[in-house]
Amino acid sequence: MLYSMEYLLNISFKSRSESAKWIACIAELMSSVICAFGIKPATEMMIQICKTMASNCNMWRDEIDTNRDGPNKILSWFQNVADLGIDLRPFRIDLLRMHEETDFGKEFVELEQKQLRQWSQFDVVKQGGTLDEVQEAVNNGNLIISRRDRGGLHLIHISAAYDRVDLLKWLVTSKGMDLNLMDGEHRSALDVAKASKATDAMQWIVEYNAKRTILSFLKRNHYRAMKIRKRQKLDRAAALIQKIIRAYATRKIYNGVLLRRLEDSQRFLPIWGKFLDSYHDYGQDYVCSKTQSSWSDIREKLMDINVGLNDEFRQDTNERLSSALEKALQQVEEVGDIISEDVDCDEIFVEDDDVNESLHAFHTDQWLSFQVTSHVVKFLQQGDKKYRSFFVRRMQQLARGERSRILQKALKGSKTLVYETYLEQKSGHRILWTEEGNNIVVWYIAKHKQVSRLMQLIDNSKSRSARQHVPDSLVSELQNEGLLPKNEPKEVLLDIFGNVPLKVYDVNFNTINEIKNDSWTPQLHLTEEERDIVEAEGTVLVLGRSGTGKTVTVTQRIEYDRQSRPGQDPTFTQLFVARSVRLCRYVEGTVSEDTRTSFCTYGRLISDVESCLPPGRHVKIFNPSQRMDFSRFKQEFHNLSAKSERVSALISWMVIRTFLKGSLEAFQSPNGLLPMDAFVKAEQLGKNRCRIPPELREHLYAEFLRYQAYLADKKLWDDCDRVRHLALRIKESMELDPDAFSQVQRSKVYVDEVQDYTQLELLLFFYLAGPNGLFLAGDPAQSVVEGTDFRFEEVRSVGHFVGSVIQKPKTVNINFRSHSGILNCAGGVLDLMFSHFPNSAKQLKKDFGLFQGSRPGALLGATVD
Repeated sequence: MLYSMEYLLNISFKSRSESAKWIACIAELMSSVICAFGIKPATEMMIQICKTMASNCNMWRDEIDTNRDGPNKILSWFQNVADLGIDLRPFRIDLLRMHEETDFGKEFVELEQKQLRQWSQFDVVKQGGTLDEVQEAVNNGNLIISRRDRGGLHLIHISAAYDRVDLLKWLVTSKGMDLNLMDGEHRSALDVAKASKATDAMQWIVEYNAKRTILSFLKRNHYRAMKIRKRQKLDRAAALIQKIIRAYATRKIYNGVLLRRLEDSQRFLPIWGKFLDSYHDYGQDYVCSKTQSSWSDIREKLMDINVGLNDEFRQDTNERLSSALEKALQQVEEVGDIISEDVDCDEIFVEDDDVNESLHAFHTDQWLSFQVTSHVVKFLQQGDKKYRSFFVRRMQQLARGERSRILQKALKGSKTLVYETYLEQKSGHRILWTEEGNNIVVWYIAKHKQVSRLMQLIDNSKSRSARQHVPDSLVSELQNEGLLPKNEPKEVLLDIFGNVPLKVYDVNFNTINEIKNDSWTPQLHLTEEERDIVEAEGTVLVLGRSGTGKTVTVTQRIEYDRQSRPGQDPTFTQLFVARSVRLCRYVEGTVSEDTRTSFCTYGRLISDVESCLPPGRHVKIFNPSQRMDFSRFKQEFHNLSAKSERVSALISWMVIRTFLKGSLEAFQSPNGLLPMDAFVKAEQLGKNRCRIPPELREHLYAEFLRYQAYLADKKLWDDCDRVRHLALRIKESMELDPDAFSQVQRSKVYVDEVQDYTQLELLLFFYLAGPNGLFLAGDPAQSVVEGTDFRFEEVRSVGHFVGSVIQKPKTVNINFRSHSGILNCAGGVLDLMFSHFPNSAKQLKKDFGLFQGSRPGALLGATVD
């Protein structure tokens, strides 16, 4: 609308066809529109309209000077403009040039002076006046809050611009000014504070707006809650009124029947009451007899009244009734025996639909143990402690053979028979379990609303498990070939949330009360071969491919060794060693907490042992910056050697680490190096142990001598130097300072990924644990550390050196990580490798998968971008 009026003013100015009256009408109309609709036009737009208005006033100056109605309307327009904070001085030149001596010009000058006086009222804020001074000015009327300063700034905008938080609080809380008021540039108080970089004002405005938003939200929710409560009260009142009305209507309908029954009872009591009293005086307690159950029987017996029935029918009826009564009494006695004395009365309740279920057959079988899944263990360890006691109580009741609706309720809608047990009724938690052979598996503990979904997941898990099993014919074939034990169980459950084997734990009823303790950690269920490994005596070596459960046997062996030591024996200590930090953390999180067990990486172990032992005869400092590893060996030495083209850097590094410096023969030599004759002659090390061709051995030994000279020249060292020096220090402490050696000695040492260690490093483990305190696990077909050639015979040689007799290595070949399709493919690759390179790695039995897995797909004509 304002644009339209501006357009009319421009038309009238250009055409000069309209009069001053027309201009005054437009000015009046614009003032009315702004006031009526509350329009807050932009400052630029108002300035442009004022310029056009001034130009029209100059064009019709004669008519304006003679007619007072038009100038009043125009001046009223300029008054509105001045109230918006727009400076009138730019229009003064155009207007006073033609109207300087007229009344219109004089009134415009007065309007301009009035605007300047109003603006000067805001100086008390701009000049840093105190809050009391500003309040006094407002109370005296010297400063009007509704007025605007230059640029359309309200008092609240000026306070924000000058970072006056105290004035902002007073204006908003006491005077009710709105923080969303817009100035001439359509900016709020927050925008002005941001433009002026008034940080305190910005923070206060943001916090105040946030409080207002939160308060508004709370009010809305409070009123909504009040409405809901009011509606609920009305509903309860309506239900109560309907109940009273229905009762009144029922009494009204059956009033006649009730009155007749009351009259009958009143007539009956005087007659039969006297008779019963007189009969009781005779001393016969007929009423208490079990055979008499009605008034008609008493009357018939006492008065000898014949009702006219045939004796044959009477006798047949009596026989049937007597037989039914005996069966009923027998059932009542059986049910009474079933109910245990320690069952709470509030747990025994029967519904109409569950009468038959409450008389479930009583099982006399007693369980000695049961299994729980990892989901149940997580619930018991992280949930409320009171649930542990409830769980122990329920499982003890099931173990004793007790059965009732709350202990064993068969769920409907599942192909698999899934049972539900009430954990306790207040929280609504349920225990979901199934019978697997002679054992029970507790799958989940969940709230009642999740039971239906979890039942379907358990059903799907068992269906997937049955569908994915390896065929019995293939199992028999593998057992006949000796690739699978004869007693290997076929039934392996799948997790309800994934296609992986279900992790279950064994719980014994003799130790079930330990679940209540915070330190309770269940034992993972093991296969027969895993249990044989865990319970083996002496130093044990476990070999298996990736995913066959080697690390699981390590964790279970740690728990088994703890239990073999009665009580908290302070002399018993355990140490787990691995090269990976992640593997150490996994094993530490799997076993239960015990201060006697420590977990560390191999590098950390070397540093700790060095710091605990006394310096000894030979003190040598191994600076980490001077360490020679494989990458440094390849870049700084091997690539710069003139004759290195004949042998790769990895083979040279393997020969140095495994034979020339890391072997047991090298450790026994005076200088810690394998003699040249012992390496060059093939019969010394054996062709199976060292597979380097004889024609390359002299060249490799010459390169090794240059490598040793390079280390001495650059003052460098490698891992073999450090480990040999540490082994000598340990041996010296064992002989001369047993107390210092006892600080690093351990009762049991467990080493995972043993294939990454040389003979010299294995000797270090034997020194720390003794000849019969080691438990080693590894995969000879994989290696992470460069330069290690592992064979079981190397471990046996080190054990023989320290006086240990190591039995034949234990092998695990049931793979829990991959299905049969992947394992068969990997086994084919290994078959090719062993066919062309027979002694490249230790040949184990083929891994056996528990499930077939998905069939492989063939892509025809596919392209890869």
